[in-house]
Amino acid sequence: MNHIQEYWTESSENYSKVIDREYLGDEHEAWKKFILSEIGEGELNILDIGTGPGFFPLILSSDKRKVTGIDLTEAMVEQAREKLKKNNVDAQILAMDCQNTGFEDETFDVIICRNLVWTLSDPKKAYKEWYRLLKKGGRLLVFDGLWYGYIFFADLKEQHAKRKAYVEEKYNAKVTPYGDPIEFKRDFDLMKTLFLSDKRRPDWDRQYLTELGYTVEKIKDEYLDEIIGREERDKRGNISPLFFIKAKK
Repeated sequence: MNHIQEYWTESSENYSKVIDREYLGDEHEAWKKFILSEIGEGELNILDIGTGPGFFPLILSSDKRKVTGIDLTEAMVEQAREKLKKNNVDAQILAMDCQNTGFEDETFDVIICRNLVWTLSDPKKAYKEWYRLLKKGGRLLVFDGLWYGYIFFADLKEQHAKRKAYVEEKYNAKVTPYGDPIEFKRDFDLMKTLFLSDKRRPDWDRQYLTELGYTVEKIKDEYLDEIIGREERDKRGNISPLFFIKAKK
């Protein structure tokens, strides 16, 4: 088991609780609205990469939309299958390496992933594999963030410090100390192994996706403000810079 598998295996139960909060509250409708505004509501074959506890299969599966979720971590796959069964949702969940899936060329109309690309040992290989899997005209939707940006970039460090002080004072919110060698040693060790930890994103993604042949149609910074609102993010201590990328094959 590699570092990232260990990380998510240990985190699977807590992450599952986060997904429960999103699914059982109002957030899932806001997420669904956001995604369908980008992909439409027609018949689609969707691949959810890094499905975790199965949030996107839960909210996107329908008579028209076939959703397949994959995850490298068996613990996450088990969580997802349990949630789908509990909620009577029909979607396929598979344990699979997203950098080498084994699916046939041009299988999917849409590929979607959230909080995944930052974890990949070889994101270039992954983006290339996903290009192969998309049908011509298919869309790639990436939701991700710069969890370690404040460690590597001076402007983000200043931004992080100001927002951290604000949310801690106003909301008494706990900000996760991503990459801190003392407060979050496990995450610090993980950070050192990941290719994207010190990359300026989404600039890096835009450039590489374009090189591969994707057309980057949209980049939206702080997309989560639109889904749950900035105030709610602050209350949760969610202050890392986030971004959404939509690209077309």
